Amino acid sequence: MTAGSARRTATPNIDPKELRARLDGEKNPLARFKLALQNLEAWVNKSPQDALDWLAAQPATDRRDEVIRLALNQYSDTDAKGAADWAMKNLTGADLNNTLIAIAENWALENGGEAAAWFMGLPATPERDGAVENIFFFWASNEPAAALEFLAANPTAGDLTPTLRRAALAGWAKSDPEGAVAASLTSSRANNDPAQFANTLANWATMDLESSSQWLLANVPAGSERAVAAQELAVIFARQSPEAGVAWLEKLTPGAERDAAASALAATWSASGPADAAKWAATQKPGSLSAEAVSEIAYNFMMKDPAAFQAWRNSLPEGPLKNQTSQVGVPAEED
Repeated sequence: MTAGSARRTATPNIDPKELRARLDGEKNPLARFKLALQNLEAWVNKSPQDALDWLAAQPATDRRDEVIRLALNQYSDTDAKGAADWAMKNLTGADLNNTLIAIAENWALENGGEAAAWFMGLPATPERDGAVENIFFFWASNEPAAALEFLAANPTAGDLTPTLRRAALAGWAKSDPEGAVAASLTSSRANNDPAQFANTLANWATMDLESSSQWLLANVPAGSERAVAAQELAVIFARQSPEAGVAWLEKLTPGAERDAAASALAATWSASGPADAAKWAATQKPGSLSAEAVSEIAYNFMMKDPAAFQAWRNSLPEGPLKNQTSQVGVPAEED
């Protein structure tokens, strides 16, 4: 029994044929749909495909589509494959994509290997790929070894393999972050993919920034893996606590590693606090922040408070920072 089915309350035992006859006999469209909704949960429990087929035959409205999603979610609690089959035959576009992702989550928690095998047997489409990525994330949050072993033993994923490996490691990081980042570091080195390790560490950092940032410095020597990961953490510091991020920067290796992380921190910080980010940027060694970061800071500051931006820019000493900010024009006043 899945978590979703455990939450379902007992429903009356209905006769689908009798219900369909009552629905067919009701000539008022609103009353007909209300009658269906009153019996929907019991109907889906008893005969899910019949209920879904009836819903699909009703006039297309946002409300109908919402009810179909609810019915499919209920159906997937007990028969994820059946729900996925129906969705593939009856839905398209964003509705199909969102539905498959939701079904994939339920199925992955119940039987990740079965879910992965079924979805990966489908023709490659953006909808299928999104669902498979979701499967590996949730499957690995409970059974990381099984998910990664399945991926290694099934080359059919092809070019999608790095994305699925990244999703699995990200899911693992939610339940066992230290184990996940250690495994991801080894895998990243083997596959020459430092961004994978950075992504895994970032998933830990969203839950525990202090521990993840300490782990990075204690366990990963200076190099490409640490440099890319430091930039990811700098972005998260900027969103959660820019001041703590500024202090953390001083623990990084001076030069390229620290400068790249500082640029990421300042650019992201400027989205929420452009004046503070600009003030801090002015204290940095000339040329240490990237041109892209300086442009981002200047643009965000200018858009938030043009007068304050102009005053700050005028106060800067001659040098790279002032030259770069001078390339950002002040927005024209609206009529």
